[in-house]
Amino acid sequence: EYCNGGSLSKCLKQYQKLNNHPFSEEIVQHLMRQIVEGIKYLHKKRIIHRDIKMDNILVNFDSKYNSKNLNMLKANIKIIDFGFSTYLEESKLKYTAVGSPVNMAPTILRKLTNQNEITKLIGYDEKVDIWSLGTLCYEMLVGRLTFFGRNMNELYEKVKRGNYKLPLWLI
Repeated sequence: EYCNGGSLSKCLKQYQKLNNHPFSEEIVQHLMRQIVEGIKYLHKKRIIHRDIKMDNILVNFDSKYNSKNLNMLKANIKIIDFGFSTYLEESKLKYTAVGSPVNMAPTILRKLTNQNEITKLIGYDEKVDIWSLGTLCYEMLVGRLTFFGRNMNELYEKVKRGNYKLPLWLI
């Protein structure tokens, strides 16, 4: 299915270029409501996406006018790329480390940075998607990644400690 706005990442970059700031709270609420509803539906079906990020959200505008003007309040979203998705059986956990590290929950990210036997035994469930929703929301509001590191260990340490910068204008 064709989505005339491209990825949410592309829309955010274009929006920032045109307006000199990231999405407003009103726009983020509009988009997050749709994204959360989509993830809620998946979780009801016991499906974990495991790779929620800006590039895996497509935007479709209801008209060429709204597309051209980046009227995000007239945008509908589509969640895509289910390549890392998995079915979560009742009362079971997943153990595979997959997804995009900058949006990955600490439970999964730990597996990529520390390969000892103890961390391999720690499982996760659909709550990893909730973490990713938080990083997505931050990125839309602030205009940059929540966490960034020069390597996986630095990234994991920042995630583990909750080391991110919250702009004063957002407080």
